[in-house]
Amino acid sequence: MSHSDSATELEHLKAENDRYYAFVNLALILAAVTGIELVLVYLPFPSVLIFTILICLSLFKFVGVVAWFMHLIYDKLLLTMAFGTGMIIAFGTYTALLFLLGGDAVAPPEIPGR
Repeated sequence: MSHSDSATELEHLKAENDRYYAFVNLALILAAVTGIELVLVYLPFPSVLIFTILICLSLFKFVGVVAWFMHLIYDKLLLTMAFGTGMIIAFGTYTALLFLLGGDAVAPPEIPGR
């Protein structure tokens, strides 16, 4: 084995080691954010503020999981854009159905004679 082969292998191992620690650090950050979410629910703040913060924290966690654990940061930009396009279409469909059906779609029907 030549010197250049061992140097290349060492660089590869260092890159894998760095990637491993990035995953561990992200997992620790996600656990901390989840803890913040749990504590936040019990604090005496207005509901609108709590829901807004919870949605922002959930979005932060979603982006972190998608980017690193789904390896989108290591893939080509085209694949990331394809995933993002699918997410936008899914969010748009969900929002349209939410407005179309509203809250009355899940309300139990009235029982006649009561």
